[in-house]
Amino acid sequence: MPNHVAQWQQLHGPLIAFAVALVLALAGRFLRVGLLAAAAGGAGVVAGWYAITGRLWAPQPQPSVDKLTGIAAVALLIGLMCHWLGPGRRAWIGVLFAALVAGWMLSGMPHDQAALRASWPIGLGVALATLLFAHSLTVKAPGPLRLALAGLTLAAALHVAGAPPSWIQLALVPGLAALTMFALPPIPGPATLAVAVDVGVLACLGAIALGRLPRLGFAAIDAAALSPLLAIWLQPRTAERLGRLGRAAPIVGAVVAGALAVGCVWLARQALNR
Repeated sequence: MPNHVAQWQQLHGPLIAFAVALVLALAGRFLRVGLLAAAAGGAGVVAGWYAITGRLWAPQPQPSVDKLTGIAAVALLIGLMCHWLGPGRRAWIGVLFAALVAGWMLSGMPHDQAALRASWPIGLGVALATLLFAHSLTVKAPGPLRLALAGLTLAAALHVAGAPPSWIQLALVPGLAALTMFALPPIPGPATLAVAVDVGVLACLGAIALGRLPRLGFAAIDAAALSPLLAIWLQPRTAERLGRLGRAAPIVGAVVAGALAVGCVWLARQALNR
């Protein structure tokens, strides 16, 4: 019994995220409520991160995991607004706004000019990185496959890089929430915005809190933060090479792409630890 309790404590956040997202996805599909289905992934991440951190909103200025649930909630609201407005140029407004909010919150939520001057490099870096994640996963190639690939690759890469177990749990939350979107019919990019932003924000926070990039250095954790971008860049190329597998090619290609990205993190850890 104690082993089962320990396993539940280690995975309760990701499992809660999966359960919430799956219930909303199935309800949205069978009730034919598009807004409910669009909320599935983002709501799952909010529930999972809240279960891990126990905080919905963190007023303290320093970047920490306590801010994740609040950022995920804001990203969910922006994603629902973009879904309601429909795809197209309006979706870009939501992507940009979500990236700016993430940059502002992780840079300490500056309210005056002095604080803004001190924190703008981190805010700009987070905003640009989040924008890149969101564009790659919602505008360029929307869909649950690459979204799940990004989240699960980040979790595996953080494990290989030696991150604390809590960070791996945090990364599994958007990865498992994205898997539930396979229960939905093809969905437009705005419906995946929240989870895409969540993956990007967590990768940025990992680099800020555990890595060396903010100090112009580079560590295995920084390689792990970049690994989802490498995986989603590799996925269509590996799928094309595996085209003879037919319909299984995209999925197998995603597994291969994720393995290559995590392998690069392992190589970075071996090289940087010498």
